[in-house]
Amino acid sequence: MVYSGNTPPASAVVSESPFVRSLDVIAMMEDWRVMAAVTRGTSYIRDLSETFLPQEPREDDDAYQTRVDRSVLSPYTSRLIETAAGSILRKPIRIDGDDYWVELANNIDGIGSDINEYARRALVSSLTYGHSAILVDYPNAPETRNLAEERALGSRPYFIHIDAPQIWGWRQESTMPGSRLTQVRIHEYTTRPLNDFGEEQIEQMRVIYPGRYDLYTLGQELVEFTAEGNYSLDEIPLIPIYSNRRGMLRSLPPLLDIANLNITHYQRQADLIHALHIAAMPTLVLEGWDDTSGSTSLGVNYAISMQPGNKAYYVNADATSFDAQMNELQSLENQMSTLGVTKLLGQKFVAESADAKRIDQAQANSVLAIVSQELESALNQAFSFAAQYVGIEPPTVSIDRDFDYYRLIGQDVSVLADLSEKGKISDTLLLEILRRGEILPDNINIEEELARSDRTVQEPAQSLPQQEQEQDKDTELN
Repeated sequence: MVYSGNTPPASAVVSESPFVRSLDVIAMMEDWRVMAAVTRGTSYIRDLSETFLPQEPREDDDAYQTRVDRSVLSPYTSRLIETAAGSILRKPIRIDGDDYWVELANNIDGIGSDINEYARRALVSSLTYGHSAILVDYPNAPETRNLAEERALGSRPYFIHIDAPQIWGWRQESTMPGSRLTQVRIHEYTTRPLNDFGEEQIEQMRVIYPGRYDLYTLGQELVEFTAEGNYSLDEIPLIPIYSNRRGMLRSLPPLLDIANLNITHYQRQADLIHALHIAAMPTLVLEGWDDTSGSTSLGVNYAISMQPGNKAYYVNADATSFDAQMNELQSLENQMSTLGVTKLLGQKFVAESADAKRIDQAQANSVLAIVSQELESALNQAFSFAAQYVGIEPPTVSIDRDFDYYRLIGQDVSVLADLSEKGKISDTLLLEILRRGEILPDNINIEEELARSDRTVQEPAQSLPQQEQEQDKDTELN
């Protein structure tokens, strides 16, 4: 099955070629481009200088390229995203269930990433673009092979990370918001061997339906149907992770306002760096100088012989002329700090009362908690799909909502210990509070600790009758 990418009219290309973005995707692309510019670094935004650092009307090409080459992007947005993801995943993800899932979580994507590393990568992508997705896959196996044989041969499900810009289109059963997916198109790049030692990059589209998928390859002029396959689920195992949901696979980057300020900061900073480079070099002015040779040598070992009444002096730029640009940069930095989703961007530039800080922290925790719940829900759904592949009861995935490092003080521990001794709280709750309060390590197994504690208490109690018998014998002998 081969489709031409050039000869049919536009309407036929839209209906026949899978390499066409849906209207919802096109509507989100402009925001994705802004977020990519502020998160992929200086080299990326320099390549897009015509968009994000336009050339001035009377600026020649060489001067413009010099200004672009000197420009540097300050990574405010990317640092905020990384810090927010680190706060949400500050404590390890807990997986309660069969030992199979604990082992699987140590290499969740098949390339050596554990569940915490994978979740952080997915969360950073979700905070950047508004959403990301998990595709749960399973190696192809003969239909005659059973689940036990597959596990014995090492077949295992694995999670594939999908960025939002990779999803080019989708279909649903109905117009209802919660209706299930009937088609998803995922754009991919892969490489294949070329000749003996070379390789070439291939652009392909994976079209997934319930129970099967088709693979298309994009050539220079043709879209070619290259492969098809089946899988054992009757629904599409794609689970979105939203950070600012707007609908099915539709979202808005939650830090878009900060990204726009970051781009403005990049533009003003580029202008300032370029201007300072030029203005930092003073200009020598020679009044009344008549040099018939056409050249003048300057340096500490040279002197200029001048006629009476002539002058020689340097002209420097007035340093105060850059104050306005510096103040604007400072204002942009303050706005980015104030508009940060949490306090994670840095300390505010104004004094705050303790109550104001607590209110800000409560608001920050609510934002982080929403994103954390989305990630937790997505991981539970992903493990449910994996459980359908292997026929094992899915585990329960939980993410700690304690986003701040707050260590219990001695007075708090004393009060909790007193409540435990009086029987007002259980030992399990006491140990859990101590774990959350950074007194006990995060990886502690509370049930095992309680079991050890019970055995320690019972052993002396069992030895008491023996001690009493020995005391009675001593008394008889005396």
